[in-house]
Amino acid sequence: MFDKKDCLLVVIDMQEKLTKVMKNLDSTTKNIRLLIEAAKEFDMPMIYTEQYPKGLGETIEPLKSLFENYNAKRFDKMSFSALKIDEIKEAIEQSNKKTVILTGIESHICVLSTAVDLKAQGYNVVIAKDAVTSREEDFYDTAMNFYNGYNIPVIPSETLVFYWIEFAGTDSFKKLQKIILGKA
Repeated sequence: MFDKKDCLLVVIDMQEKLTKVMKNLDSTTKNIRLLIEAAKEFDMPMIYTEQYPKGLGETIEPLKSLFENYNAKRFDKMSFSALKIDEIKEAIEQSNKKTVILTGIESHICVLSTAVDLKAQGYNVVIAKDAVTSREEDFYDTAMNFYNGYNIPVIPSETLVFYWIEFAGTDSFKKLQKIILGKA
């Protein structure tokens, strides 16, 4: 399920006005950055969404620059589930990946709706637990309980990254370890 050759990274709505009211924003952003860097390292496709960008702003830095530098596909949406937008659904299908790693905000609304719809379409869905957040801790906890009850794995970002790295001492290990330790 976690094979790096069969994963797609999807980042939901990490936008200026939304992020201002999120819990644990710094650590969430750090972990999303780690997953973006790992996706780039292992040639995983990346998609990111912006919910009503005219009103909620663009994706926050440093994520926006990383996405642009790494040729991630950006999509606007008005729906809570990303799969309600045909272009996003088509991009996911065209990736030919079976596993979708989901990150972003809010864990109990847009991330959850997208996860449910992806699973209904037959995808393996993985929630990067420390790379999603909500405005309220209770909302976050409720979402995590839902994912667990719905048989959607909830795994720390670092666990995914080390699974993909496979061996210590490799160039990928050295590069990504610097990000994990905050030295890059």
